Amino acid sequence: MQEFLERIKPKQRKYFTDLRSAVTALPEVEESIEIDELRGDWCPAYRVRGSDLAWVHLDEKLWLSVPVEPRFAKKVFQDENLDSQVVDRVKEAEEMGDVKYATLEIRSGAELDQVIPLLRLRHSILMA
Repeated sequence: MQEFLERIKPKQRKYFTDLRSAVTALPEVEESIEIDELRGDWCPAYRVRGSDLAWVHLDEKLWLSVPVEPRFAKKVFQDENLDSQVVDRVKEAEEMGDVKYATLEIRSGAELDQVIPLLRLRHSILMA
């Protein structure tokens, strides 16, 4: 992981480090560096009990791809505490292979703070 972190921009590194701390603090989260077979780039992948929580992409920007199954989407749309822009990204999830993925950019600390509750919600569903 350290070698991976050294290759990314300082501002992205801070957001990624904060994101990583929040995600790995959740119970049963596993972290790995893998090739995203749909996009072909190496990136951190986070899983809970064998199911994808999120993939973190670091190229010109820092962004997440989060799987959106119907059950998760329903919970997102019902949760009034989630940021409306985050909910919009889930609504706009695109099919890649046989799964829909929401794409969420993190360009600021505020955007990171908006994404964390979504990841906590997804985590709670994967733990159920």
